[in-house]
Amino acid sequence: MTDLRDEYPSGWRILTQHSSVGYMIDALMDAPEYHFSKSELADLAGVSRQSVHTHLPLLRRLDIVRVVDDSSPEEYTLNSGDEFVRELHRLNGLVNAKLDA
Repeated sequence: MTDLRDEYPSGWRILTQHSSVGYMIDALMDAPEYHFSKSELADLAGVSRQSVHTHLPLLRRLDIVRVVDDSSPEEYTLNSGDEFVRELHRLNGLVNAKLDA
């Protein structure tokens, strides 16, 4: 069964299969207006620069992060206006509410 799940992963599995992705999203959501270099994102998220390099394309494809206009070298920020990000905030709130109950 795990082979099947690996071959045809759900969207949830793709998003959560690497802990680095969760740490990166958490860091971005904690500082939604901040502009991060890859190194800064790695440091704040507590992951390696290689992890940021590996997983940033997924976060960009999902529109969780966007490239800051006219940044050189490129900087990234949370794409706060995106529906997916709004749903992540909503899910975060639901989890926290359940845990606090």
